[in-house]
Amino acid sequence: MLVAAMVCFAISDVVAKHLSAQIPPVVLAWCRYVLLLALVLPLAAMRPELLRTRRPYLQFLRSVGLVSSAVLFLLGLRLLPVAEATAMVFASPLFVTLLATLFLGERLSLLRWMPVAMGFAGVLVVVRPGAGVFGAAAVFPLLSSFAWACAVVCTRRLSAEDSPVTTTLYSALAGTAALSLALPALEVSLVGHMPALGMMACSWCAAQWLTVSAYRAAPAASIAPYANSQLVWATLLSILVFGHMPDAMSLFGMGIIVAAGMLAWRNTPRP
Repeated sequence: MLVAAMVCFAISDVVAKHLSAQIPPVVLAWCRYVLLLALVLPLAAMRPELLRTRRPYLQFLRSVGLVSSAVLFLLGLRLLPVAEATAMVFASPLFVTLLATLFLGERLSLLRWMPVAMGFAGVLVVVRPGAGVFGAAAVFPLLSSFAWACAVVCTRRLSAEDSPVTTTLYSALAGTAALSLALPALEVSLVGHMPALGMMACSWCAAQWLTVSAYRAAPAASIAPYANSQLVWATLLSILVFGHMPDAMSLFGMGIIVAAGMLAWRNTPRP
């Protein structure tokens, strides 16, 4: 299920890349959140207690992180190849580790830092700062990675307080509301793009559902490495759809990122 989720994420990103030349990233993100809201609202109608949260401010911060991450990544996709943009987002474990240390009081260890530093080194190989390969465009997926890490830290705090459905519902509500505010300022026609927009949003929502289902069915430590397969699918689809083949240095950096994920999995205690 987790591998299937990564395939769906890659498909959604490739379609978003295709649409980004005609449709602003805010609109693309809005389409994703509108469909997600349409899927979770019936649950809220049947179970109104899902609207109650013990940490509304954390739900707000998490939603801001998720929406910012989505828009920033789509901005990056507009300017960068899919495979390289996806690889840069894998810098998030470094940010998560730093933020968890600062705000959650999680203990540091050498075994924990090694794969994080290794993964960040892989991201640097892909980005090659100062070499003029991607330039300022690389800032968008890296900022997206940081925003995602902020959302992850909030999710960890919320997991002991609110149910996953409640957290998803608040994210869908906040994302749709925030992005809807920006729509009147954007003059864009969606006519002719509806099939592609539907495919992008459906793939993204399917990925969300598959990810939740996978982590419910198996311990996170057992299946987390399979999330690295998103790099593989993003690269393959980028080649097939856009004819873009990452250069040798980018492929080397991606290999380091995948190896770092495997090392992190090996160092994670099993339940």
